[in-house]
Amino acid sequence: MNSLKFLLVTLWLTSAVHADEALRQKALQHGLKPLVEQGDRTKMGEARIVLGKKLFFDKNLSLNRDISCASCHDTVHGGADGRSTAIGDRGQKNPSHLNTPTVLNTVFSKHYFWDGRSSTLQDQAKGPLQAPFEMASSPALIEKRLKSDRKYEKLFFQAFGDHNITFERTAEAISAYEHTLTTRGRYDRFLEGDLLALSEDEQAGLNLFIDKGCIGCHNGIGLGGQEMRKFPLLHHPIWSMTDHKTINKVRTAYLAFLAEEGRKQNFSNDIERYAYLMKSLGEKEVELLSEGYFQAYKAPDSYRIMSSKGCYICHTEPNFGVDKQILKEKAFAFKNTGGFLGKEKPGRYFRAPLLRNVVRTAPYFHNGSVKTLEEAVQIMVTYQSRSKVTEKQLTQLIAFLKAVDAPDKGSR
Repeated sequence: MNSLKFLLVTLWLTSAVHADEALRQKALQHGLKPLVEQGDRTKMGEARIVLGKKLFFDKNLSLNRDISCASCHDTVHGGADGRSTAIGDRGQKNPSHLNTPTVLNTVFSKHYFWDGRSSTLQDQAKGPLQAPFEMASSPALIEKRLKSDRKYEKLFFQAFGDHNITFERTAEAISAYEHTLTTRGRYDRFLEGDLLALSEDEQAGLNLFIDKGCIGCHNGIGLGGQEMRKFPLLHHPIWSMTDHKTINKVRTAYLAFLAEEGRKQNFSNDIERYAYLMKSLGEKEVELLSEGYFQAYKAPDSYRIMSSKGCYICHTEPNFGVDKQILKEKAFAFKNTGGFLGKEKPGRYFRAPLLRNVVRTAPYFHNGSVKTLEEAVQIMVTYQSRSKVTEKQLTQLIAFLKAVDAPDKGSR
């Protein structure tokens, strides 16, 4: 009897290990990547990090010497500030009521700011220093103040090999320090092969994260920052013009494309990438993707629906476009305080946020209108994934996100 019990337990454990390894491979194949420990730094590279850290916390870089980069990017709040909108020079709020993105792990991004207008961390660092509603400074003023401080003369020499203090070097040093603001946890060890690093619920959450299509936007090392995506896709009930089966088929094919692209392809430009996507999925499927999984009605049906549903109240523009002021009010599943609509053209395209520290960066979305992570996840599942989750599944998704944020303190 004991032998039979031992055999059954052994078989169960073997089966569980295989299932855990299958999930790990599934995650890797869909573009999720672990954060690898940083290697040795050069002497000059280390000096730039030291300089950058001092600059990051220096309030003298702001016009009125009252705020620093760290004022809005506090590690206690996951690299953000815990406010619905950033507070800058003389207590000014961001004019578009924009929420402060995390600085942690942002080195893994390809786009910066909510509208993705910067493509490098160094370029991004220049923005808050000069914005009149943030630090309100200028390159000339920053250079003047830094040159008057003997300590900086030495630090710049150690970092760059000469005493030339410039605004460009200031931004470069700050970005060098920000490169070090990375977090590693149990999630990373799981992806590397430690199958005991995540609990059963956390693994179930990871599996849901993949199956619900979250990894379509939140992928890579940072679980985000790689894509500019339309948001929301499905808030308007009449926009969704195709069935679940078609949507899921296209989504599955697209996610497979993303995984294959990351492993095997080496595109030199977006034209090559798009051509490969067309070849892989087909023209009709790519059209569905470009419209956010929506499929247009035939013209007669469109006119009939728009007339019967009173759509012309909002759709006042040519080709049934929506007046921009109306769109600011109606586009989202939450109050759009500030009226921000993302990237100006084509509109409602946002940088997909990093999720590594999302459990500590409340409130959520571009204007901080959503206070809890549970509500934020529900909105994303409903309006981006066109899906639903049970209470248990929601708990599992949150458990996974907490595991991603968990500090690495060894095996359980």
